[in-house]
This record gives sequence, structure tokens and C-alpha cells, in this order.
Amino acid sequence: CGVEKKLYNTRSHLTRLPDKGPLLVFGIYSFPSLVVNLELNALLGRRPSYKMTSTVTNEEPDIPDVQFNSLTSRTGTLGLQKYTLEEVKIKDVVLRLIAVHQMDMREAHLVLTGQRIWPAAKVLALYLVENPHIVQSAMSVLELGAGPGLPGLVAARLAPQPERVVLTDNKDLVLDLLDKNIMKNFNGDDISEKPRCEYLEWGKGVADFRNLHGGFDVILASDVIYHRPDIPLLLQTAKDLLNDKPSSALLLSYNDRARIFERTVKETAQACGLEWTDIPFRKLLPDFSQIVHPDEVRHLHLMVIMKGGS
Repeated sequence: CGVEKKLYNTRSHLTRLPDKGPLLVFGIYSFPSLVVNLELNALLGRRPSYKMTSTVTNEEPDIPDVQFNSLTSRTGTLGLQKYTLEEVKIKDVVLRLIAVHQMDMREAHLVLTGQRIWPAAKVLALYLVENPHIVQSAMSVLELGAGPGLPGLVAARLAPQPERVVLTDNKDLVLDLLDKNIMKNFNGDDISEKPRCEYLEWGKGVADFRNLHGGFDVILASDVIYHRPDIPLLLQTAKDLLNDKPSSALLLSYNDRARIFERTVKETAQACGLEWTDIPFRKLLPDFSQIVHPDEVRHLHLMVIMKGGS
């Protein structure tokens, strides 16, 4: 997917891009089953029943202090943040997750992005809970850039065979955190009935990863776009790992904080031979504000991306 290199040459140039407003794209709506049920509820005036609560447990997380990136290690002005173990409930799905749950947004750069549960992950997890057939009909599920693993672990709870859910990241510290969260939520189960966490760096060793783990019917990714050059790597990796079934899809949830990524995501998808559908989550999940503050998802996009010609 070479569109990124063609359109934008340097990162410094990216920061000077003007805001061109919303981009109107006529996508190919080839995955309607994901949205039709909630869309019908919205038309009928029915509100989905869900609840997400987060409570701190008394149990010690048994995990080291948050490790800061090199920039923070030099400044060190805010001190160490601690992980907390909290219970997260979305409708009937209850998880106990170790992560940096509470932090001022001004401090967000002080930890690895994979150590936090971001609003985009909560919205994607809620969407899965409201549409369990997405996971229940899939033979295999993959999460890219899983971080603490909220969407992937929700998928594992919903899946008839949780061992067919694979959660990935490219940071060893985050993989350690993810492995602990798997153990917290599947500790009493046989090892063959647990989701797995694996190392995966987009664009590197993807063919070997597929040879080892197979292709996937559903791929999840939430708040994994922070730099424009990452977009082609993300989408090409997802395309290479998606099965060729007509229903196979990437569910992408991302916060376009700088409002410069939407156009690149869609143009890159087209260059990769992928088709997309924007999911109007604000309409389909009218009570999403119970789990995230509306200001946190003001520029959030939820999309279904599929192979072309499906």
C-alpha cells in the first residue's frame, strides 16, 4: 500500500496539513449484518441495555510500576504511576484488568500507549457486546496492538472457543501485562481454552505469523494509529492475515485527535484493495456516553474494513 509515501513525504509536512473538514466517501456497504440490528433498534426508539462499571479491587496487581519511555525517564517530573487492578463490566461481560486506568490526559505521553485502556477500546468492546454474532460466528479472532486487551478479551468471553482468539503487541512490557490479564480472566480454565498473546510487529514476519497461527475471520484494532506512516503497515498486515471468506473483516476503532488521519485511512485502504464502511456508533449506541466522556471520542471513527470484491 504505497499511497502514504506518494501523498505525504515527511512527518514535518504532516503537521502543517490544514483541516479540510469531513471527507465524504461512498464506501461499499458489504457487511450490513454488523449494524442492522442496532440500526433497527434505533429506528424503533429502543435503547440497547448495557452497563460498564469500573471498580478498584483490593487484590494486589502483582505487577511492576509503569515503565516510562526514554523522554519521561530524563524528565521524571511527575513520578511513577501505578497499575491498578479494576473490574470492568460491559453488559454481561465482566473482566478484571490490570492497566493504567486513571490518569490525567496531560500525562498520557508518560506511559506506553499499550499500558492504558483508551476510549476507542471501550467503544469497540461495547460494539462487540451488542453484536456478539460477530465473534460467535468467527472461527478465529485476532487483535492488533492489543495493549491491556479489552476488546480481545471481550471477544474471548463471547467466543465459543476462546483459544481461537489471539492478542498481539510489539512491546515485551505490554505483552507481559497482556499475559497477566489473560491469567486474571481465564485462570481457572484449561490452558487449551484460553486466548493467547503473541508478538507481532506490523509489516515484519507477517507471512511467518500466518503460517504459525493461520488466517483470521475477524481482526480487531483500537486506537493504534498515532503516526501516518503506520497506516499502510496496519492495513496491509490486516489484509495479509484476513481469511478470504466474504464475511472476514477488520473492525477498526481510532481517535483522529489531530483530524488528519481519516482521509489517509480510506485512501490507503483503497490502495490496498480494501473496502470500508463507517459505523455510526453514536446513532447505534446512543448511551455510549455511559462508558466514555463524549469529549474523549469527539473525533472517534469506527469502521468495518474488508477485502475488495467480497
